[in-house]
Amino acid sequence: MKVFWHKNGDNKQLLLLFNGWGFDWKTFRKVDIPHHDVASVYDYTDVEPEQFEFTKLYAEVKVVAWSYGVFIADFYSNCISNVTKAIAINGSTTPVDNSKGIPLATFLATMKSFNAENRIKFYLRIAGGLSAYKRIADNLPDRDAENQLAELKSLYKLSQEDRQNGLDWSIAIVSTQDKIFPLVNMKNAWGNKAVTVEGEHYPDFETMINSALLNK
Repeated sequence: MKVFWHKNGDNKQLLLLFNGWGFDWKTFRKVDIPHHDVASVYDYTDVEPEQFEFTKLYAEVKVVAWSYGVFIADFYSNCISNVTKAIAINGSTTPVDNSKGIPLATFLATMKSFNAENRIKFYLRIAGGLSAYKRIADNLPDRDAENQLAELKSLYKLSQEDRQNGLDWSIAIVSTQDKIFPLVNMKNAWGNKAVTVEGEHYPDFETMINSALLNK
């Protein structure tokens, strides 16, 4: 796992952002909230629990997780200190699941066919078409397809492991046009915690996170 500090000052509050599979720090490059340090984590090919030790330095930690990052935040919840709020965006704690996550056949097909060429098709799907893809182009990761595929295989293996405790999620924001985590599955997964918004799998993170945390 890699940690990127978007803002690291003397704040007592931390906004901890969990990226989705295959992405990097650029996903959250514009995210900022007042009086908080901001860090994002990504590339879950190898995750060590001690990598979350820095959360002990903060009186309050707000977790925002997107896509497969929801599962990672939940899986390692016992390693994250002082969490006061947790918000899920277009993901679930059961990421490969026919009724509460990505359908198994879809996931396995993605893992089998993923390469540099098909990666572009994946980006088009999460964005919601060519024009939306062009809008997020500057935020796409500087990672090669081989590295991303290795991460995907590790995530699949990890998602098959048994676990007990998880985060006390505050809300789960789910997009109506999500082509990765189907809306009906997200509603099954989250029940009355689900908050439905218009959009695709890849949302406007700056606006969405500010709205969720600052009620703007």
